[in-house]
Amino acid sequence: MRARFVVDGPKYTKHKAAFKTILKDHRLLWKGGMETFVWASAKERVVGDFERDAARDVTIRATLTWDGKAKTPFLNELKAWVFSLGGKAEEPKAAKEEKSSARARVERELEFWDRIHRPDVEALRAEGRPEEWIDKDLKAYKSARDAKRRDLLAVQ
Repeated sequence: MRARFVVDGPKYTKHKAAFKTILKDHRLLWKGGMETFVWASAKERVVGDFERDAARDVTIRATLTWDGKAKTPFLNELKAWVFSLGGKAEEPKAAKEEKSSARARVERELEFWDRIHRPDVEALRAEGRPEEWIDKDLKAYKSARDAKRRDLLAVQ
């Protein structure tokens, strides 16, 4: 599941301490760097995207994206905090489109990988290779293909 919340920058800045307290209470730890803002636990994470005006050194807009497998008490408290500041929830519509294009990309890459790695059973039989060895080659190919698929899906 994914939920995205948008808060006005000055309001976020003024109430940032409350946000950090909520994170601490639910044991989400800082995992980001100076350019990426990520707080995570074993079950969920929050990614912060902050639009800033560098000249005036102020935050214009804060977007907090929550990711998790199921709704949690942290998500409910985060929603309450955002709505108390006058923030709003946005639907991550682009995620479905990105997901389908990512799957298409994975399929294209697997197709190419298959052309190189798939054993040519007919050629192996013509060479006189034993059936047991051909079956072993096919099993090895299938397990390597599954591992390649997992790797490609993990990159998404």
